[in-house]
Amino acid sequence: MFRRQSFSVSRIAFLTVAVVFSMLAARELYASIRAASISIIAERIERGQVVSDDVAARYASQIAGMTGGNYCRSDIVAAGATLVLSQLDRQNANVNYEAWAAAAAGARDYLRYAVSCMPTNSNFWLRLAAIQSTIAEESHSIAGMMERSVALAPYDQSMVLTRFYFWNEFTEATLSASKRVLDRDLVTMLKLGDRCLVNAAMKAISPQLRPIFDQTWTSVGVGATARFRQRCSK
Repeated sequence: MFRRQSFSVSRIAFLTVAVVFSMLAARELYASIRAASISIIAERIERGQVVSDDVAARYASQIAGMTGGNYCRSDIVAAGATLVLSQLDRQNANVNYEAWAAAAAGARDYLRYAVSCMPTNSNFWLRLAAIQSTIAEESHSIAGMMERSVALAPYDQSMVLTRFYFWNEFTEATLSASKRVLDRDLVTMLKLGDRCLVNAAMKAISPQLRPIFDQTWTSVGVGATARFRQRCSK
């Protein structure tokens, strides 16, 4: 009698586990099928291939509708970020402000979702900070996002140079609120960055960033900055 009960309990437990795993597998398959076309369009955009405005808008709308579900898979989240950012890039606030504002708000909401799924992704924090800066001047909030981006990828050259692009776009108020982490990023770029890539990035420095950049340049010292005087091959 005891053996029969033990067998029954074990069998029920096994069947329960099997059903749970089957449900999880089905859910992942459904997510993959639903996101397959989104991933294809995102890959085309990342490769620089032409994607029409209508197609980009349709798939950006689809990915926005997935933020309410539990789709915290890195491939799906990354593809979605590409789409919503592309959709924002296609808008012109001077031509159609309402469309631009809707795209900006949608991108901000999506990137908030993205960082909740992938809080260690430096690029998502950077993009969220950049979008927030275009929507409203919330200097301390933006500074916090930039601090997370720097902390998560302090020495990744592509991220450092990408951040420099956005540092160059931020307002004086945001730069002031971010000064500590900004200084750290600039020092890393000047001391460790590829000479030619950094030289290219330094060709256009905004008036609001210039005083901070010059101060950091001086503090780094001639020993570190002398290499930038060398010519780079084209």
